[in-house]
Amino acid sequence: MESNEEPEMYVCDPVYTKEGVKGCTHYKLKGSRIPEPLNRRYKEFNALRKKLVERWPGIFIPNIPEKKIGQKGKRITIMRVELINRFLKKLSKIDYLFNSEEMEYFLQNSSNVCKTLDGIKLENYEDLLKKYSQIFTEYDDNFDTDAGRQELEKFEKKLNVIHPKIKNFRSIVSHARERYKIDQENYTEVISMLSLYEKESLNKFVNNDEEKLIFFNTKNTELCNNINKVQEEVINPYDRLYSAINEDTLNIEAMIEALETLKGLHDSYNKLTKNLNNTNIELTELQAGKTSVKTMFKKKDKEIDKLSEEKENLEKDIDNLGQIIKIVTYNMQSTIQEFKTTSLDNYYAELSRIESDTEKNATIFDNLWEAVIKDKNISEFN
Repeated sequence: MESNEEPEMYVCDPVYTKEGVKGCTHYKLKGSRIPEPLNRRYKEFNALRKKLVERWPGIFIPNIPEKKIGQKGKRITIMRVELINRFLKKLSKIDYLFNSEEMEYFLQNSSNVCKTLDGIKLENYEDLLKKYSQIFTEYDDNFDTDAGRQELEKFEKKLNVIHPKIKNFRSIVSHARERYKIDQENYTEVISMLSLYEKESLNKFVNNDEEKLIFFNTKNTELCNNINKVQEEVINPYDRLYSAINEDTLNIEAMIEALETLKGLHDSYNKLTKNLNNTNIELTELQAGKTSVKTMFKKKDKEIDKLSEEKENLEKDIDNLGQIIKIVTYNMQSTIQEFKTTSLDNYYAELSRIESDTEKNATIFDNLWEAVIKDKNISEFN
């Protein structure tokens, strides 16, 4: 059941303004955390998400598609309002993202939001570990990180197989939605033309006696009401199916991205480990009295001190990053399980809605033609 409560943060009232050679659309951002509405552009929401992805590696960040150059028009604007509000709604359910430093910067009354967000520096591994440790407090100290990583890699491979298929399915549903819309418009037009045909042609044959007609008979209130229902209340069952498939597509893309950023942490860990091994070799050789081209014209003691400091920093970074990977990998296990459960639940819910919408549409059409058959002119003719 959908909630009627006002969302914590949302956009509305898009306004197109001409700025220089090119114009742009601003969306009014409102919510309980915003004393006065803020004007934000679609690209600024993209910039917020990009910064979240950068500073929360290995964490699922709700998706919002990149702005495509050249896309304009009312339909695109309406679609972007829906995408932004979806993004904000999902963010509001993830407390540590909704109340993050990045969001605080985004909500500043700044004239250049993208520049403001871009100015937020990446955290070092020590600060990132501190942040993750405070948020993700539940994880198993005995958790096998390597085994967990292998499971995540298997899941990512599955998603990469599913992704192009669901995008194709989304395209098919989109076409079906448009066809259903056209069919419905044609159907209602035929009903309207039947009334017009009776009014302008058959009416002459019955000496303008409306009660001799069917669709042009305004006194047949039951039939008139059913005609209005066909024109106003029939639901396109593919509308919500398309939204559901699009939701799955965006979620899969966000999950693949989160898993990729986690792999990036692994790559950084391996690189640091390699650097540490090289530093240890170099340090051992210097301490043993071996001179290289690099140290030939330098004081050996100072070079040993420098390498020792580098070694200490590398060991610290490796330890911190190893803990970060462990926390994120463990957390991703539960994120994926929730992802799977939600995907299945949404699918079941959508099938139920399609069944309900289709049944409702069938009832509306049945009632229309039942009212036609019950008309005294038709019943007397039969």
